[in-house]
Amino acid sequence: MKSINILSFLLLSSTLSLVAFAQSFTSENPIVLPTTSHDDDNLVLPEVYDDEGHPLRIGEEYIINNPLLGAGAVYLDNIGNLTCPNAVLQHISTFNLSGDGTPVKFVRKSESDDGDVVRVMTVVYIKFFPNIPNLLCVNENVWKVNDEELVVTGGNVGNENDIFKIMKTDLVTPEGSKYVYKLLHCPAHLECKNIGVNFKDGYPRLTTVDDDKNFAPFVFSKAKNAN
Repeated sequence: MKSINILSFLLLSSTLSLVAFAQSFTSENPIVLPTTSHDDDNLVLPEVYDDEGHPLRIGEEYIINNPLLGAGAVYLDNIGNLTCPNAVLQHISTFNLSGDGTPVKFVRKSESDDGDVVRVMTVVYIKFFPNIPNLLCVNENVWKVNDEELVVTGGNVGNENDIFKIMKTDLVTPEGSKYVYKLLHCPAHLECKNIGVNFKDGYPRLTTVDDDKNFAPFVFSKAKNAN
């Protein structure tokens, strides 16, 4: 993985932020649809869709992509000479730093009333499934947020501090897809924080951000090797 020029990246980040601000508006109150199957309030949250309009399924493999001009796919890499890679990064295609993303699966702690469909603002854990897995690191691929507010791996399915949620945005991709979302980190008993992309140690890292308009938009594509 090549590091990129800091000034160039900051200029790109400013451009992407302006594009996102100009084209998007999100609400922290997701739309709900009526149903008779929910015991608490007779409401069910909408499904999350991939870029082809199919509902995301628990346990299926997807690539997470940032659809803004100059951005790219999310991937796992080792940037600290560690035993197991744990950096969650995003490609920057503008600088020819593009490549395939690392497949992920959305998983839950246990079965729920939502079945195998992923719904907005419901609890999921995100787990990398590298095409060439390191057998020594198979239990180190769940996303979490560390003390530096960076998204890394090493989390645990079932740990309430490693919870993520998905929220719909009003962005539309250049290809016309309207299924653009943002990721949120939602640890137990704390307010959810948006996931954005910031420059850290020469790499574009996924991190939590405080500004509601500084999030990174994402689309989900079915992984090529998935059935």
